[in-house]
Amino acid sequence: MNLSKQFWALIRYQAAVSPVVWVFPLSFCAPLIFIWRGAPSFSMLFFTQNLFLVVLLGALLLAPEMFSQSSTNQTVGLGAEFIRTRAVDKSVLVRAKAAFFFIVGMVAPVGVLLASLRSPDLRVAIYSRVIRLECLRCIPGSALVSDSGAHSNLVSIPLGNVLIAAWHAWQFLALAVAVQVFVYLIYPCKHRRFLFWAVIILVSLGPAIGSLLQGNTVPWDERLFFYFAAHQAVAWIAALGALVLGQAWCEHRYAQLEQ
Repeated sequence: MNLSKQFWALIRYQAAVSPVVWVFPLSFCAPLIFIWRGAPSFSMLFFTQNLFLVVLLGALLLAPEMFSQSSTNQTVGLGAEFIRTRAVDKSVLVRAKAAFFFIVGMVAPVGVLLASLRSPDLRVAIYSRVIRLECLRCIPGSALVSDSGAHSNLVSIPLGNVLIAAWHAWQFLALAVAVQVFVYLIYPCKHRRFLFWAVIILVSLGPAIGSLLQGNTVPWDERLFFYFAAHQAVAWIAALGALVLGQAWCEHRYAQLEQ
């Protein structure tokens, strides 16, 4: 079997042996529905409490054997031991696992991005003066919506729904790349499961900790969003470059570990 056939056979095998992973995209959609609400709060657009699911999904798809109690037992789920014992090229195996991980992880963000094209513009209430000024400065075309001469917190953002959806898609992609590198980095470690769950807790509590430490300044996630909005081409090139380099490193890493 040539490498291309091996790749697609592994994709089909992963999709068939563990269909439960398709539940994850549904859970990813929860914070993304706010982009269709009329004049939502700006802070609600950055609800990211479910990003830990990307980390969990990455470990389950890329290295399910990390959750095995014994190296001699076949790992449940994606049949990791079965795949590893087949006559499959190691680089193709890593590539197929990564492809399936990115497909499952990006289904929801890409779907929301496409759906946002039906209602691309956004009107959002920004109550913080500092954040409102930063929004007007960094997002092209954004403007205050006047209300009969009175002071208004409402900001109009052309293609704002598309921008928010693209931001979430970029977040998921960047985190997925980081998760893939992290999984293969700790793979040979004796205490890899403890390291993994420590990262899960850190990612879960990260937004809450950041909100407590931010004070009166612009929150870190919104600051990063404003940079993304002002430099979208640079952000996407950096993410895609990291994807290619990270994938090459993971394939090399796995080949070394299997020797």
